[in-house]
Amino acid sequence: MLAATALVATACTASSQGKEAKATPSPKSTAVPVAERACENDQIHWGKIRTEGKLVAVSQLVHVRKGEPAANITFHAIPVRKVTASVTASGKVPVASVFPSLERHMNLGGKSLAQNGESVPLPGAAGFGTADMTGKSGDYLAVIGVQVVEASFAQGCAGSEKTPVYGTVTTWYGKTQGMVKCGRNTGTSPGFREAHDLVCGEEPQA
Repeated sequence: MLAATALVATACTASSQGKEAKATPSPKSTAVPVAERACENDQIHWGKIRTEGKLVAVSQLVHVRKGEPAANITFHAIPVRKVTASVTASGKVPVASVFPSLERHMNLGGKSLAQNGESVPLPGAAGFGTADMTGKSGDYLAVIGVQVVEASFAQGCAGSEKTPVYGTVTTWYGKTQGMVKCGRNTGTSPGFREAHDLVCGEEPQA
């Protein structure tokens, strides 16, 4: 009789455990399948976008001393680096649509990115132009700088039948031109600090 009671108890325990196991819901995965990414019309997906102000051209250093007749001085442009918009990719991409896509993605507030093959224009033989230095004294230079953009992208996605294309876009926007006095705060314009350190030196000029 005792043995029969023990068997009944064991059966009840096993049945109870089975019900508990079925009642416990299994956790749902929150991962989005790769195939669900938008691949329509070979959509371009943007990765890391890096923007950095860079110096493009600088002038000679001009010395203006009190009492010297230096009312008008012409600053001549000397190239420092060439910045040209370009695309490097693992396969063929519609270059004409890459730059507008990046421009929309960055939301530059009306500013336009340079298109493929477009370089920063530099002054010709006439230089930056002639500046009136009347009443000034110190060391001066003229500067051209731009915001250089480098962005990685993928065209298509791994969930489609077509192998995606990966690449990098280099472009620029916001050309800025101006004059800098050695030893003064150069502000935040792209390339101005670099031009000051390059031509004036890192220590203020006397």
